[in-house]
Amino acid sequence: MAFSKKYIGKGKQVENMDIVEVSLNMAELQNHTFKYEGETFVKFNVAKLKEPDQYGKTHTVYISVKEPDSEES
Repeated sequence: MAFSKKYIGKGKQVENMDIVEVSLNMAELQNHTFKYEGETFVKFNVAKLKEPDQYGKTHTVYISVKEPDSEES
């Protein structure tokens, strides 16, 4: 199985703090929930961008999605 990244939001480093404030797309986030012991969870990754984007965002937020292996003939 291979993994692909499904981007669900972006964030920005809070000045002078070790905090990243993120905004998430709720419609996309809800597509990736899972149940565990009767509770609903979402597992995602926050990664620092090589350089800030045009809006000053310094981090990206994504979910790793398992992709089925492609069958080559």
